[in-house]
Amino acid sequence: MKPSHATFESVLLRFSLFSVMACLLGLTASSAHAQEKAAIHIDADFPGGNILVNKIENDTITLGPDQRDSVLTWFYWYYRVRGASGRTLTFVLGKDNVGVRGPAVSVDTGKTWKWLGAEAVTEGTFAFTFPSGAEEVRFSVGMPYLRADLNQCLARHKSDPFLQVESLTKTRKGRDVPLVRVRDRSKKARYAVAITSRHHCCEMMASYVVEGLLEGALANDPAGLWLRANADFLFAPMMDTDGVEDGDQGKGRAPFDHNRDYAAVPPRYAEVGALKDLLPAWTEGRPLVFLDLHDPALRTDIHETVHFLEPEERDMAARMDKLCAFLERDQQGPILYRKAHNLRFGSGYNTHIARPSPLSAGWARSLPNTLLGCTMEIAYANAAGCEVNAHSGRELGRDLAVALMNFLRDSPETEPAK
Repeated sequence: MKPSHATFESVLLRFSLFSVMACLLGLTASSAHAQEKAAIHIDADFPGGNILVNKIENDTITLGPDQRDSVLTWFYWYYRVRGASGRTLTFVLGKDNVGVRGPAVSVDTGKTWKWLGAEAVTEGTFAFTFPSGAEEVRFSVGMPYLRADLNQCLARHKSDPFLQVESLTKTRKGRDVPLVRVRDRSKKARYAVAITSRHHCCEMMASYVVEGLLEGALANDPAGLWLRANADFLFAPMMDTDGVEDGDQGKGRAPFDHNRDYAAVPPRYAEVGALKDLLPAWTEGRPLVFLDLHDPALRTDIHETVHFLEPEERDMAARMDKLCAFLERDQQGPILYRKAHNLRFGSGYNTHIARPSPLSAGWARSLPNTLLGCTMEIAYANAAGCEVNAHSGRELGRDLAVALMNFLRDSPETEPAK
């Protein structure tokens, strides 16, 4: 029996409606998929954050460091990704911006970090599969250390009678610049030891070493007990506090950075001026050891070591060698230090500096009571084959505390304070 004309039109109408519905459902699914892709959010809107998102193509994101007011091309970056649960994204940052152990990754909002690994990176490009359910994952060129991390360290020792936490000065943006003292207030110690870091705010791996040294000076072990009995410690652990919190490069800041401000009259930065005023009065003529801790550039052989920069002055160079010999001899931590890695004056980037020195360690050596003033460089990720991380950095700081004890104990050229 042939279908009637009306029946044929009904079938055609139902087929057309079905097709329209199918198309609508397909469009809805496509829109939902597109919205899922668009839901990924990349930003640096948190303390220490720094990133420029240059291009997003499907699951490939091209990024780069925000240079801001740095006149040098530098490599600090720190960003977070949200909305990528269960997906694999590829990040392109360029080979000069990713270190030898790949990026540092945190899945707990920056509380703990791990290196992704050298094998995960090709020419500055790496892929990452986001854990299912992960609300955010953070990535950085190193393992960020901010004021909150310092506060957490200090909170562990807040009841310690040998610890004092003060403010060196206020920054241009109104932040307190932390100043930490470790001393026995019941007596005047024979020596003064000043430790500075983050003159270049991006150099975060040095902060873990400073933290370890601070805790070494507070420890109730032979080194800590001897140091508190014989030395007053002054720590200025975040000389460029604004830069640390704002996520600046800091290195090569225009017209010059914090570590090149010591010859200026008056200093451009209040932090530098405050330290220059404080240190001579605080030492009261006692023999002074001044160590300024940095991280070097990201790659090349010398930058993959822990090394000291030899001072130009021969007596200072000899004393630095003595300190370094003790560090090499007595080290217990996982980072391998070798005195042979030190950069002799006149070699590499350790060259002649104008007088008066614009650098912190050079300025410190100009003080009449300085026993030793020098710069220590801590590799970002790889030190002579050893992994640099939060734990190994702190342990290097503890080793440095022991070396300082032995160095001061073996300094017969100084007279006891009167």
